[in-house]
Parts: sequence; structure tokens; C-alpha cells
Amino acid sequence: MSYKLYYLKLVNKEKNLQYDRELEEGELDLISECNEILGSFNSFCDYYYIFKSNLKDLEDYLKLVEPLENRISSAIIMKNVINEINKLVINFAVAFRNYLDHYEITIKEIAGEESKEYKEFKSKCSKYFDKYFEYRFLYNLRHYNVHYKLPVSKIEGDIHKKKRIFLIEKDKLREWDGWKSIIKDDIDNLKEDINISDFVKKCKDMISKFNKDISYYNEPEVLGALNILKRYERKFETPYLVEEIKENDEKKFRIKEMYSEYINSINNIFNLGIISCSSYTKEFGLQIFDPFDLMFSKDEKEKFGLN
Repeated sequence: MSYKLYYLKLVNKEKNLQYDRELEEGELDLISECNEILGSFNSFCDYYYIFKSNLKDLEDYLKLVEPLENRISSAIIMKNVINEINKLVINFAVAFRNYLDHYEITIKEIAGEESKEYKEFKSKCSKYFDKYFEYRFLYNLRHYNVHYKLPVSKIEGDIHKKKRIFLIEKDKLREWDGWKSIIKDDIDNLKEDINISDFVKKCKDMISKFNKDISYYNEPEVLGALNILKRYERKFETPYLVEEIKENDEKKFRIKEMYSEYINSINNIFNLGIISCSSYTKEFGLQIFDPFDLMFSKDEKEKFGLN
């Protein structure tokens, strides 16, 4: 394959793909490697986005049906409401497991089961599992649903707050003998039924912390890939790789997009609430993410070779 670098530019209000230069030896492989690294990071962020989207769907529906002023006129409609809440709770629990399992598989494939990265991931999962009831319960809730009952089964009215409270009953949880011992102890120690709305709020806070703790945003490989691809960045221009193919004395072109993983990675880092960060290892040296020059000025970046 012989790709050349082109840029899509706006010329006289029309988009034109214009030749820039030949790729240097090994440059295509480096670009491909960077996009593979960022693609893996973006894939993980996609799973987190889906998980958060499921959480938001549940939150939004609870806000709709909780107020007593929103009348529910019959037992059949109320049953449908509970079924809908259960559907959303189960989707939430399944998305959580998918999110965790995908990350574990990805990091195992990239770094290996004996790697420092994989061991740190498992250690962080264990830390959150031990610290947060919400993590333990959510992680095991799908098994309860599949093998025994739907979780939400009870409604109470809070006259003072003028709202309905949807509950997972502690006594029904205790009826199932499939819990692991640590979760069984949690359930045995419950003093009251689980208010699903309060549970979701606690999950939201816990998962936000957890995701920042395990995400790739400060890994030197990701930052290094971003910094390498940043070299191709130009204002109002988009880089493309173009391969020229000759067939029967005709010229054809195969165009390869090279910047979507880069753009999506930056957006995903911002979505983590991070606007600058850095990472240092002996192997990769200092790698930074500092698009707004908050850590270093432009002059300092040039002086230290960080651009």
C-alpha cells in the first residue's frame, strides 16, 4: 500500500481534497497503531456511554411517575409502570456488567493477564466491590432477576414529599438463596426496603468515581497516540490518507479516514471532566493532554518538545 497525505479544505466555499505530501517510511504504520490505541479507548467509552444512558432513562422515568400529582388511574396502568421500571432497572444492571466485562476483556487482550495494568484494574474493582454496597448489589442483581424475581415489587406514598416511592423489598431478596455470602450479609443487614430512586442516585455518584479511576485517559499510550496525531492537525482542514490505484490505465483512489478516533478520544476525555492531564513513564517519557495550555504555555511546550 502506498498512501499519501491529503487535506480536505474549504476553497471558494467548496470542499476540495488537496495533496500535501508523500508519507515517510513507517509513518502509515505509526498512524495505524495510534488509531488502534485510541479506538480501543473509544470503544470502552462507548460502553460507559451506553451504561450512563441506561441510568438516565431510569432516572427520567422515575421523575415522570413519582409525583403524586401525576395520577395513575388504574391497577393495570400501575402494573405497567412497575414493569417499565423493572425493565429499566434490569437494563441498567446488564449494562453495568457489560461495561465491566468489556473493559476486563479489552485490557487483558492488550496488556495480558499478568500485566500491571490488568492487576491494577482487578484491584480497583475489588476496592469498589468491598467499599460500595451499590456496586456489589448491582453486579449481582441480574442473577436475582434471571433466577428468581423482578426486583421492584412495592409502592409506597410519601404524603409530605407528595411522591410515590418504588421499592425493592428486603424480605423478597432474603427469600432467594442464590446470593454470594457477602451480598447475603448485606441483605440480611438491610433495615428497610431499597428505595430505587435513592439507590440510583448513589450508583450515579459511585460509578462516576469508578470510571475516572479505571479509564485510560492518563495512560501514556493514549496520550502518546493523541500527541502523535496532533501533528496532523490544521485549522479548518481534515487530514485523509489516499492510495492511488492504477487499473487498466485508469487512476482510482482509495480514501482512508484517519482522524475520527483522534476527535472522539478528545471528546471522551472532556466527557470524563478532564481538561488537562499528564503521565510519565521511563518507557514513554512525559506525555500530556493540554489543549488549552493550562499546564504549560505554548512557548514552554515548544522549549520542552511537547508539541
